[in-house]
Amino acid sequence: MINPIKLVFCLALFAAVCALEVFLSKRRAWWPGLVLPLCLLPPVLFVLPNVVLNALGVAENSLQKVLSLLMGLLFFAPALVLLAIYWHCRRSGKHREQVEKIKIQDL
Repeated sequence: MINPIKLVFCLALFAAVCALEVFLSKRRAWWPGLVLPLCLLPPVLFVLPNVVLNALGVAENSLQKVLSLLMGLLFFAPALVLLAIYWHCRRSGKHREQVEKIKIQDL
């Protein structure tokens, strides 16, 4: 059974990490926003092959294999969320800079 206190704590921790990612992604330099997603990728790259190989070896039917592979791919979700936050913040920052340049040129 899922402990609600642990669930709330994990969600709050992930929300704090997402807020930190937004802060780092909005910096002028491009690299601080990539630190957190790149920190999450190596553990995923070590865990994912193990999960895939165990899923292919242990599961009896194809449905169990597919579900095990999907559970293994869920390890990528936090890294993908942080990369999506980085991409969105950098893109909106570039758009904002272009609007500022146009406003300056109009004056």
